[in-house]
Amino acid sequence: MPTGTFQYQDEAERLSIETAIAFVAEMRQLALSAPNGQVVSLCEGQALDKGRDLLRGTLRDAVQARVDSAEQKGGSPAPAPARAPARSTTSGATANGI
Repeated sequence: MPTGTFQYQDEAERLSIETAIAFVAEMRQLALSAPNGQVVSLCEGQALDKGRDLLRGTLRDAVQARVDSAEQKGGSPAPAPARAPARSTTSGATANGI
């Protein structure tokens, strides 16, 4: 089996690289072992579920690295914009009934 060398900045980045490699290996194994006629469906489901988890974790780690870097520099915390409240798609009524 071929081997490779990867450079990483910290433990979180190393884990992200290993997780991505494992994701690709799992996808390949699933494609090889899936029953005929189910390869695309099973791989698509795996890509959506585990791929979303991989992206979410990568985003979380990238943002955390930025926060950690800012804290090390001694910068003051920056305000974050508040999320807009979720709107109901079932009716035009508001929470107070107005």
